[in-house]
Amino acid sequence: MDGWGSMEPGLLLIPGPTPLPPEVLAELAKPAMPHYGDAWVKAHAEAQEMLRYLWSAPEAYSFPVAGPGHAALEAIAYTFLRPGDRVIVVSNGFFGERTHEVLLAHRVKAEVVGSPWGSGPDLVALRDALKTPARAVAVVHNETSTGITNPLDAIVEMAHAADAFVIVDAVSSLGGIPLPFGKLGIDAAFTASQKCLSAPPGIAPVAVCRSLWESTDPKSVHGWYLNLYTWDRYEREWGEWHPTPTTISSHLFYAFHRALRLLREEGLEARIARHAKVAARLRAGLSDLGFRPLGPAPLLSNTVACFTPPAGVDANRLARRLRDEHHIYISGGLGPLRGKTIRIGTMGTQADPEIVDWFLKAVRATL
Repeated sequence: MDGWGSMEPGLLLIPGPTPLPPEVLAELAKPAMPHYGDAWVKAHAEAQEMLRYLWSAPEAYSFPVAGPGHAALEAIAYTFLRPGDRVIVVSNGFFGERTHEVLLAHRVKAEVVGSPWGSGPDLVALRDALKTPARAVAVVHNETSTGITNPLDAIVEMAHAADAFVIVDAVSSLGGIPLPFGKLGIDAAFTASQKCLSAPPGIAPVAVCRSLWESTDPKSVHGWYLNLYTWDRYEREWGEWHPTPTTISSHLFYAFHRALRLLREEGLEARIARHAKVAARLRAGLSDLGFRPLGPAPLLSNTVACFTPPAGVDANRLARRLRDEHHIYISGGLGPLRGKTIRIGTMGTQADPEIVDWFLKAVRATL
């Protein structure tokens, strides 16, 4: 089968990492290059411009932090939170709980405003929680464990009305679901290269609004590598030669740069529309086969589908048979959904109608 999603010996339909486009694979096959110098500076500047385009935030501070997505979350925590700060975590899934766990490790007073997995955020409880002063509100935009996209408008509005800034985990949404950072008034957000961007894992882009950046004293920040003021200083002071604080794999960064160029060439609106169309096709096909989405229709994600199988179909056995008999890799449920749901990625290269039809044909043969 032709197309971005085809792989040998199998098709990767887990909710990230995603199959790499041929152009990105080609960058990984090139000889190693220096992590400084004219070519590097040019690629870094282009990546920064494309990241601001991706965030829809031309005025934001942007950093392509080398590391997994959680490194970006920790960078935001190190830079803008202090021990003892009260932070409200809006949680309705595994990664909301993970956010709470990470923030507790930074010795902040992280409190959960929770709702059942598969439901939307509890806005009434959030409003009540914000009656007590808080430094920040953290929320996962697209909960990969449940296939739910959390609406952000009301959360941002309530947080700002209470003088709290907003941290958004956009790991499985940026580039696949609308996320106008500037228009929404998001203060800090992060994503990961291996999801909707279809780049290799290892780059964790961060965006920070100017008001949060300028209201923070750089001298109050502990740490060095995950201190975003370190990244800013190197870009300003070493930008003509070495705009990042440390060595970043040239293979990884040039592959990331190429993935951003592909997105820029396609256009952000067109890519988001492609994700919506393919996700709807997958949902309709699974529903016709007797699968049920975990959450309500208005909140269903366009980058990851989380469905319960028909009665009598074991989720784990279905995933194993798809792997063994059809060479298709999907994910099972996390936490309390383990063994109860399947999860399928429709991110980046996976968002292809031919791939969805191939997958549905395999599911049909497996039931």
